[in-house]
Amino acid sequence: MKGRTAAVWVGVVLAGAVAALALDPAADSREQVRRAIEAGNAQWLDGFRRADAAPVAASFSEDAVNVGKDGTVDRGREAIAARMRDYLKTTGPATSARVDIGDFVVDGDLVYEWGRSDARFAPKAGGPDRRVGRYLTCWKRQPDGSWKIFRNNSLPE
Repeated sequence: MKGRTAAVWVGVVLAGAVAALALDPAADSREQVRRAIEAGNAQWLDGFRRADAAPVAASFSEDAVNVGKDGTVDRGREAIAARMRDYLKTTGPATSARVDIGDFVVDGDLVYEWGRSDARFAPKAGGPDRRVGRYLTCWKRQPDGSWKIFRNNSLPE
């Protein structure tokens, strides 16, 4: 009987813990997280279409790290903005741009997202005409409840 009572109590405690997590006011629903990711990705697209690094940089947290496909690493929003400004100077505005979310996993205050992006540019002397590839991004919930990119990795094809 003792074992049964302990099992019942363990079940009650686990059920309470699950209920407490489900009622966590800081936790966003999967749909809320998806909308936040889509909004952040829309900032990238806006920046690419206008050849403006500011919206792209605004999607990153202050302590973000961005790793380019070639292995370059930029630490912090300002360094990321500077590299993006330099890049967009070589390309000009995107003639088309899209981000396709493959999927994402929510893990507390972190979200792991992966997918593909594709931006095309009008031919410009010395500049690329396309930026396409896979990515893996880690978003982090900010103190104000918003989601910002904490780690971003452009992946080889």
